Amino acid sequence: MASSVTSAAASSRSVLLPAIPELFDPNFLDVLIPGKHEDVMKLDVDEISTVAPKNPMMEALKAVAHQTLTANGAPAYDSTLSPTLDAFSGLTRYTYGSRVGKLLDDAWKEDPGLTLRLIWSLRSIHDGKGEKEVFYRAFGWLYDNHPRTAISNLHMLVTPACSKKGKTAGAHGYWKDLLNILALATVGELSNINQPSTFLHATRTKYSYPRSKRRVKTGTPAERIEAAKAFNARAKEMAAVSRKTKVERDHGRLVKKLGEPKFRALFIAVARLFSDQLVKDIKVVGEIEALKPGENPISLLKKISLAGKWAPTPGGSHDRVTNIATAIAELIYASQSISHYPSSLENPMPEKERAVILRSFYQRWFLTELRRASCCPEPLMSANRWKEIKYNRVPSLCMKNCTTLFFKHDPEGFEGYLTSVESGKKKISGATLMPHEIVAQIIGKGTYDDDRKTPAGLKELKKRVAETQSRVAEAQWKTLIANLQESGVLENAIAVCDVSGSMGSIYYSTYTKRHPQPILPAISLSLVLAALAKPPFSGGFITFSAHPQFVALDTSQSLAKQIASMSSADWGMNTDLHAVFVKLLLPLAVKNKVKQEDMIKRLFIFSDMQFDACNSGRDAASWATNYDEIEKAYRAAGYEMPQIVYWDLAASASHTVEVEGDRKGVAMMNGFSPALLKVFMGENEEEEAAEWEKVGEDGESVTVVEKEDEFTPVNVMKKALMKRSFDGLVVVD
Repeated sequence: MASSVTSAAASSRSVLLPAIPELFDPNFLDVLIPGKHEDVMKLDVDEISTVAPKNPMMEALKAVAHQTLTANGAPAYDSTLSPTLDAFSGLTRYTYGSRVGKLLDDAWKEDPGLTLRLIWSLRSIHDGKGEKEVFYRAFGWLYDNHPRTAISNLHMLVTPACSKKGKTAGAHGYWKDLLNILALATVGELSNINQPSTFLHATRTKYSYPRSKRRVKTGTPAERIEAAKAFNARAKEMAAVSRKTKVERDHGRLVKKLGEPKFRALFIAVARLFSDQLVKDIKVVGEIEALKPGENPISLLKKISLAGKWAPTPGGSHDRVTNIATAIAELIYASQSISHYPSSLENPMPEKERAVILRSFYQRWFLTELRRASCCPEPLMSANRWKEIKYNRVPSLCMKNCTTLFFKHDPEGFEGYLTSVESGKKKISGATLMPHEIVAQIIGKGTYDDDRKTPAGLKELKKRVAETQSRVAEAQWKTLIANLQESGVLENAIAVCDVSGSMGSIYYSTYTKRHPQPILPAISLSLVLAALAKPPFSGGFITFSAHPQFVALDTSQSLAKQIASMSSADWGMNTDLHAVFVKLLLPLAVKNKVKQEDMIKRLFIFSDMQFDACNSGRDAASWATNYDEIEKAYRAAGYEMPQIVYWDLAASASHTVEVEGDRKGVAMMNGFSPALLKVFMGENEEEEAAEWEKVGEDGESVTVVEKEDEFTPVNVMKKALMKRSFDGLVVVD
């Protein structure tokens, strides 16, 4: 221990922080960012805002002002005329810069409480879109404009607020979000950025020197050796100077930022959240160690959070730009949660030596112990102790990314685990993955080298690896579907999947996690809906392009077989949504004399929303969107229009909408997460709960039936944002 402390103390990187007296003050926020009493506002979701007077002619003119065209020339709108709905439908992973600020500025003016929920829903893994980077940008806007609110609600990222039936509640985000936010604020990339953060996505060169097949050799071998040594020495010297300059620049930037009250408050909030939870968790570890032989520790292990896993490792990427590990170590020491600190800390010593000792003890007695207790796979992987990994404790993303490594280093153990998963004896994590990530694994599973020149042994090994990846993906898909099914079923609903040319191709493109082509999430969400829909509406979906058709699926088959069945459908170049209704659904209904009560009640349209134009006039009076024309066709045929959920998967910042926010029978969603499908699940139970008994003053009971909110884009958005998991959010400035 002494040698490591000494070597760390000799490091060129400064781990010191300027004096932060507020660090130990629980009321640091009031000290650094004083609030006004009149600013405090609890989130009252039932508060009725003042309705401005309206004039029919002025409303008609306003509607015309927002008319636009899709990329394919179809009439559409550039706004829903509801600022909060515009933000809800317009903030995606592709939204950057001033547009983020514009959407949130307008939404906050309309409803601050709803906007705060909207920001958190961007991140929510279990109840929202699960998009962390656009959440960081939205949080950056909140931090810039309403810092007390932003910092006061940080805990809602890691508090288990998302309830699950019979399971431990989940959080909207994860502990690493806190570090990402702090690091982004430190380097100036938390808000107002026009491209992906360089901190989160550091550029990596494929190789560090130019490769040339032809090299002219000069001089004798001894001279070339000496020249190479001299070159390496100069390179090392230049690298050392570069590192020193960067370290000094980073530390100077941190010291300057800590001079800002707003940043200091954010810094302290993150440090205190980590230190408080780490102290709680280490006490649980002590209770586990005190158990008598034979006593089951499971109930105690479930109390340990993942703060220990994600807490900043001294010298790690987040700590290098923030020195946050020093602040956490100081807070833990002040808590006196462990008794074996060296007595020398009680005496005066150089600040750097003290910081190094505290950081060392923080890593040894907190991070190491908690990561061991929570069975984190990463320390075991880096120590080459692969056979000690408990695969049923491996998170879903780690399992997806490290399948090949698990197979390489522990083939027998890993295959045995997969066999147990397939037989139902063990579980695999997969509920937090996006469906298109799993589908992409299945589609690419057969890409092993089948070249004739490849040795038979290597070819067989690559084939086994691909098969293993496929087995993992299949198991994770089942976990994903099972997790969603716990929320209920989708009543009388079917998916309409855009497979037109503008959506891209699932086979003839390179999959990238940050920029998947819309076709992948479209078919993935359609497959999810086909599995969640209540029979007889399960087991299929409708594709639309030039020739829409129904694709029947057997959801009891493997995901790979379902994808194969689906890909045999006609995938054309057109984005003809109109044809789905007037060339497929309505003609079939009329021909077979389908009764209104037997018609499909709700259709989910997964598309980039750039529909082809149908026959529509260009003057203000006859101007109509695809939805208007479809509704007209249904009425002419004597049917009511089904409810439509427009699910926007556009891979760009361009944004058009089909209807305005108060249009009945329509909802708007976007993003790649299936968690938002929960908004439409279990509705029968909710309808039953809408009736209740009221006892009057005379003692007689009366049945009260609450009026169900109309199915409109605004109301469905509110339903998504009014989940109980967001109730802890509070606006304070």
